[in-house]
Amino acid sequence: MSPDRPRISGKALIALAAIAALVLLLLYLQGTFGRAKVTPGVVPLGAEPGEAGRSVTVEVREVDDLIDWPGTVGSRSVANVASKVMARVLAVHVVAGAAVKAGEVMAALDDRDVQARLQQARAALAAAEAQATHAEADQRRLRALFKQLVATQQDLDAVDARTKGARALAAQARDALAEADVLLGETTVRAPFDGVVAERLVDPGDTATPGRALVVIHDPASLRLEARVSEQCAGGLSLGRELVAHLDAPERELVVQVEEIAPMADPASRTFLIRAGLPPGAGLRPGTYGSLRIPCAKHTALLIPAAAVTRTGQLESVRVVSAGSAHVRHVRTGKTFGDLIEVLSGLRAGEQVVVEAQP
Repeated sequence: MSPDRPRISGKALIALAAIAALVLLLLYLQGTFGRAKVTPGVVPLGAEPGEAGRSVTVEVREVDDLIDWPGTVGSRSVANVASKVMARVLAVHVVAGAAVKAGEVMAALDDRDVQARLQQARAALAAAEAQATHAEADQRRLRALFKQLVATQQDLDAVDARTKGARALAAQARDALAEADVLLGETTVRAPFDGVVAERLVDPGDTATPGRALVVIHDPASLRLEARVSEQCAGGLSLGRELVAHLDAPERELVVQVEEIAPMADPASRTFLIRAGLPPGAGLRPGTYGSLRIPCAKHTALLIPAAAVTRTGQLESVRVVSAGSAHVRHVRTGKTFGDLIEVLSGLRAGEQVVVEAQP
């Protein structure tokens, strides 16, 4: 009888199989069973560079030096609605953000003083008209007596002067009545145009004074971006020129047109005020931040397609074609110009970079 052979347990077989599988996996990851190995950081392009994408030559072009000038969104139509009379505020019918129509009542003021003034003006007009009527009657009677040689020229001149004065007083009284009637209308504060209430500056019980704004309204359909620009950059602008505006709320870029260029520079900052119209329906609000991108000069730049740049965190890299392979190289980029991006460092003119094929 032959001696008994050592028996391998099932657990040991499972462990050996697991170790073998792990070794095979490591060999596969290292490329032992795949394609030929390549140098780290190099990707072979195959028979043609276009297999992994298309290669594009790094170009040298003259581009604009674009500067973003900070600005503020404003409205072309803004009204500080004030009263022309001093009176107590009885009611305010609007709140900030409310839409109003032209002629809509926004506030009501105490009109008792104006009503009393109106009654006085009416009484003064009635008295002045009565005096004018009496003076005109005396004038007619005296002229008849003058024709009969009963009254003298001096008497006629005196009655003519009294009649003229009475008529002037009556006209003055009519003007005072019209003014009082206008002031009565001022006790009802109405919206001057269709718009949105930007600010409500008074509450019931406050005292309205002439010239003090009660409500501020603006037209949200006619907005523009206002920015102060240096003399160097403003000098190349003209009315109607299209520029790019960057808005923060929400973040986006819009094409705008220059509407106004201040003819004089601000003496303190040496800048010119530029106003560019924003497209209607953009959903913007006056007072929000924006910037106006203006070309101020030109410089020579290296340009590649923006799609060629890969970003990993704060690192930027491209794949540079050399000897049929794509080598990964770190670069530093600048501003974009359409679908191109400026390369500040890491590439030379004439080199080729890979742009991945779009799916």
